[in-house]
Amino acid sequence: MMRKFAKYWRDSATLVVLARNKPATTNEKYNYKVLTFKRTEKTSFMPSSVVFPGGGFDRQDGALEWTNFFEQRGVNTDRLKSLTQVTGPRPYIFQTESDDQVDRNISLRLCALREAFEELGILLAGPVDELDARTDGYSQCLKSLDVPSWQRRIHDGAASFRELHSELGVVPDIFSLYEWSCWLTPTMFRKRRFETAFYLAVLNEIPSVHPEEHEVAEYLWDTPAALLEAHRAEKLWLAPPQMYELTRLSHLYDIDQIVRFAIERNRKGSTVLCPVQYTVSDGVVFVLPGDDLYPANYDFISKHSDVDKYSEITREELRSKAKRLHRVEHLGLHHQEYFLNQMPLDGHLNLTGDNGHLVGL
Repeated sequence: MMRKFAKYWRDSATLVVLARNKPATTNEKYNYKVLTFKRTEKTSFMPSSVVFPGGGFDRQDGALEWTNFFEQRGVNTDRLKSLTQVTGPRPYIFQTESDDQVDRNISLRLCALREAFEELGILLAGPVDELDARTDGYSQCLKSLDVPSWQRRIHDGAASFRELHSELGVVPDIFSLYEWSCWLTPTMFRKRRFETAFYLAVLNEIPSVHPEEHEVAEYLWDTPAALLEAHRAEKLWLAPPQMYELTRLSHLYDIDQIVRFAIERNRKGSTVLCPVQYTVSDGVVFVLPGDDLYPANYDFISKHSDVDKYSEITREELRSKAKRLHRVEHLGLHHQEYFLNQMPLDGHLNLTGDNGHLVGL
């Protein structure tokens, strides 16, 4: 059955992976690094961009066989149900349309985990008793398997992600994946749009990475600030959602605080972030939900008719017209400025670093 918005965009999931890392110098603020990779030039969507691992939702991610799998492995049903109990905003991607599919709050996590394994060979999984015993909020990465062989088999459709776990006698670590955000490609990209659920996974050490040669040109472990600086220096190009997420992560230096925050925020939901464009005389401005210029009751489908309404004034002049700001101002491909002068949506991190609501975490 075709999903409600399938004619407009595809569903996908992304995994933001952080790993503890001992600072190289005494001046280094961060005790963690973030995993990204550069897409190959032949990639159909955003070639050569630097992104988090992730990709399109696949039928196997929502297959009811996962329900039987979890039962046979002794996964606690109440714990599974807890992943579906979210009190905040629920974009349509999280809606389960049929009883013959696994709940979307579970299947999207499976999608993110599968894509991270297919692209970079990272398998977040373990025996169910080990995962049940973990109370620190961290994920664990399985090491004892023939990664290249399984990557190839799953990518080519010769085996499923579920069969991998069955053969290894483990379960996917969906319980240590934290809902982080939800992004929707702007309407200007009509032929290639994705609604993407972002999840956060945190590791106590940097794992081995096995890049898939057809999709991954190179992979990078680095701090949020270093990745952002490399983007500004035009050494790499970060896709807009990656820039946004790295910007708000860049203000937190301690990985343990991030874990505590992710656990505390996990069931507050995600407002869909679909940027709306305005052209100005000295650049381009993308506004986001909560900004005074964001369209009321936006349907995410209709073409934005006011894109050139402010083309004769500057970014600063347009900014002065709004009391509430939540926007990204683009001066070029590698130069962006972020503005947020209100409480972050859904109890999230502040783009500008004003995170007083994290006191005590």
